[in-house]
Amino acid sequence: MEWVEVRAENIAAAEELALDQLGVAREDAEFEVVTREENRLFGLKKTEARVRARVKPVDVPSKNGNNQRNRRKKNEKTANNKTKTKQSNQTKQQDNKPKRAPNKPKKQLEDREPMPQPEQEIAVIAFLEGIVSNFDVDAKVSIRMEEERIIGSVDGEEVGLLIGPKAGTLLALQDITRTVVQRHAGGRKTNRLSVDVGGYREKRKASLVEFTKKQAETVIDTGKELALEPMGSADRKIVHDATTDIEGVTSSSDGEEPRRRVVLHPST
Repeated sequence: MEWVEVRAENIAAAEELALDQLGVAREDAEFEVVTREENRLFGLKKTEARVRARVKPVDVPSKNGNNQRNRRKKNEKTANNKTKTKQSNQTKQQDNKPKRAPNKPKKQLEDREPMPQPEQEIAVIAFLEGIVSNFDVDAKVSIRMEEERIIGSVDGEEVGLLIGPKAGTLLALQDITRTVVQRHAGGRKTNRLSVDVGGYREKRKASLVEFTKKQAETVIDTGKELALEPMGSADRKIVHDATTDIEGVTSSSDGEEPRRRVVLHPST
């Protein structure tokens, strides 16, 4: 598979967008950081992170056969023929260069043996409880399911430290939790996984629904379409779902990640 390049607020968010585009688990992808996010103009302007990703190459061909053939060729060369000796060395260097292996087909990834859900939940709870303990936060860890997605929740007083500015810490915690589960899986297929802290996701959903209603009123009053600010795929889904419950307005998506946005249209 070719490399894909995405932009996002930080490295963790960019890697998640890349995984969504590739349709694979983190353990089956490899990343290259093109540029990291950074603050400019004394922190008043923040640049986006850029990440390249692709499905991790597998089944690299063995070099043993090539090395044996090179040794046979070298033995056939005469010591007095400098030209042929030089050609043999060049051939050996070329044979020893890493060879690009074929990409693993997506179907092969989907055919992997699934990791039992209870095992995944145990791994999530154990890791999050360890985080809570190390941060010395008075909180409780629980698990719930939403449309075959495992949600690991951390609830308690003063858990804002685990959310961070613009949910940056929460995104990082979610990314690390996924990595932990995939290591426990040992190559087996895992459920999609999210982490929630202090009900942040529900609060974010409620805020987006209310925001969508207000923007829809503007569209209805003016009779003109309205493009919203760029958002992630999860937030866009919330807006689309909220729009279906509002009479007189429809929605669509426009643009490319990470600048993809929802556009509200007046119904005809």
